[in-house]
Amino acid sequence: MTRRRNGRRNNKQGVTWMLTFVDLVSLLLAFFVLLFSMSSPDAPQWEAFTASLRSTFSSDSEIRAREAPMPESFESEDPGPGFDLGYLRRLLEAAMSRDAILRDATIAAKDGRLVLSVASDVFFRPGSAALQASGEGALFNLAVALTQIDNRIDIVGHTDPRPFTAPSGSFRSNWDLSLARALSVADTLRRFGYGKPIEVRGAADGKFGEIDTSLPLEDQYRRARRVDLVIYHERDRR
Repeated sequence: MTRRRNGRRNNKQGVTWMLTFVDLVSLLLAFFVLLFSMSSPDAPQWEAFTASLRSTFSSDSEIRAREAPMPESFESEDPGPGFDLGYLRRLLEAAMSRDAILRDATIAAKDGRLVLSVASDVFFRPGSAALQASGEGALFNLAVALTQIDNRIDIVGHTDPRPFTAPSGSFRSNWDLSLARALSVADTLRRFGYGKPIEVRGAADGKFGEIDTSLPLEDQYRRARRVDLVIYHERDRR
């Protein structure tokens, strides 16, 4: 009888420690639940977490990945501004003052650009696009000044509106003549060391209406026959 009672006591003591352990674990769980309920989750991180879960387990995630939007354009970045036009104007005026031909040229700011206009009569003979020797000297001084800048540059040839009367076979129209003269100026600048890109255009008498109509007609024609060097504010991106 005594042995049975001792066995029952040992069994009860073995069960008692397990109950104490379960109570401890329950208290710990309750403690962690209480801590969690008193804390506030980081909203941005939670949103990022839930978004990643939706993206990962969504059935159409693979389709959306294949249909990722492509860039709308492949335009190059903005090249940024070049030299200040006010500085460039002073630079060109200094170069013009040292040359007898360029001294008679005009330079003006127009639509955010600098336009240097040189009369074609001092560069070319009537109906010709071959540069005269005196014109080459003027363009050499101009090329030296232009090599110091990186702004975008265009060269535009102009003529007066009178019918084209060049020798037969040279050019078919004033458009051809104005373009050929602009090309001749651009080629000469390159020959004298200006290596940056130049856009060349022929305008014929397309800008004749912008000339002051109060001037005598012959003076209007003389101003119409010119080559314009157009300098932009931005760098050349070409």
